Amino acid sequence: MSMVAGIDMGRILLDLSDDVIKRLDDLKQRRKLPRAELLREAVEQYLERQNRTTLSDALGLWGDGVVDGLEYERKLREEW
Repeated sequence: MSMVAGIDMGRILLDLSDDVIKRLDDLKQRRKLPRAELLREAVEQYLERQNRTTLSDALGLWGDGVVDGLEYERKLREEW
């Protein structure tokens, strides 16, 4: 384990295609950040996106907040 900014971190061996490594190196040059930092950022963004997708899937129709639940219920009851 190592420490970055006071945070304990484990190491992971990751195999990437030569094309992905080249693209990562290009981004590294543009952003002036180490590869490891770019990969940490990418993994964190990916995991956050997965959490949002899971929450959205669980909430179904109500997940996007566009439909007002009470208004939807009123419309359904009007059909009775």
